[in-house]
Amino acid sequence: MNRRGQVLVVLLGGVLLSGLLWSCTSGTAGQHADELGEVTAVLDSAPGTVVVHVLRRERTTAWRVDDSGAAVEWIEGEVAAGTPQARQCQQDLCYRVPGDALRVEQSTDGGTTFGTVWQVSGDAYTRLGAKYPRLGDPAQHLSSQSLVVHAVPSGHVVFVADGRDGLLYRDVRGAWHRLGSPDSGEGCCYYEPPPSLAAPSLTGLPPLAGAGTAAVILLLGLVPAARKRAWRGLPVVAAVAALGGLNAGIAATLQDVGMFPGLMYSVPLILAVTAGGGIFAHRLATTDGAPLRRAGTEQAAQPDDAASPVDGHDPQP
Repeated sequence: MNRRGQVLVVLLGGVLLSGLLWSCTSGTAGQHADELGEVTAVLDSAPGTVVVHVLRRERTTAWRVDDSGAAVEWIEGEVAAGTPQARQCQQDLCYRVPGDALRVEQSTDGGTTFGTVWQVSGDAYTRLGAKYPRLGDPAQHLSSQSLVVHAVPSGHVVFVADGRDGLLYRDVRGAWHRLGSPDSGEGCCYYEPPPSLAAPSLTGLPPLAGAGTAAVILLLGLVPAARKRAWRGLPVVAAVAALGGLNAGIAATLQDVGMFPGLMYSVPLILAVTAGGGIFAHRLATTDGAPLRRAGTEQAAQPDDAASPVDGHDPQP
């Protein structure tokens, strides 16, 4: 295959890889959101634990979660009974949930006055709802429905059933964590994490991975081209760098799969795209675009000294 054919194959391969990665990331994102399940209730249980109800594929299961926020056991058989509470107190400290929004309120005067201590609202709530397929009524399926407050030796912890967004947990230091929905795979147990609340940004991992990959590929093509002053292949190098950056950016959006983080798949793909694109760009710049010899600049071969005229006489036949 000639040089032009190789270039076309590489560019076409880059475009096809972009389409494949995009379809995979879109598919896994939707599948991941479907697998999250819906945390419909959280109930008080044995000392130091709560029971979390998860609705997944029209079947409700129960999970035991300890005061550290770790899911420790899948409860087989009947779902644990009890009445979910929308408000609970520990002496003068009270928490409540509205039941129609992702919001938790706190009172330090025994429930006389309440203020919001955690919420997802506005554009962030709209973006989050769009990430859950077949959500239904957000006020019912994407809202804080019930909670449990536990006193612990160094303070207190709070568990909140947040519907499709999973289990919300306040640790003893006062930080709130969106844990997701409990699940099990090779062992028990782990959380299927909820989607990120962050808005699209130029400083996120996908843009940085794409820009870094494109820069490496472009550099590997520019350096040898500059040394040889051969610029004919640079448009193709730029195209390869752009495709490589696009593929790396898409690969960086891969979702977690079960207990395995998305970076476990993203990093090898990004490295492979960077290495492959960089090698091709370097080879293209070093073997293509070399200065062409101008016709007629080659000097004609000189005759041998033995065949040169001597003292004005013709050489002997």
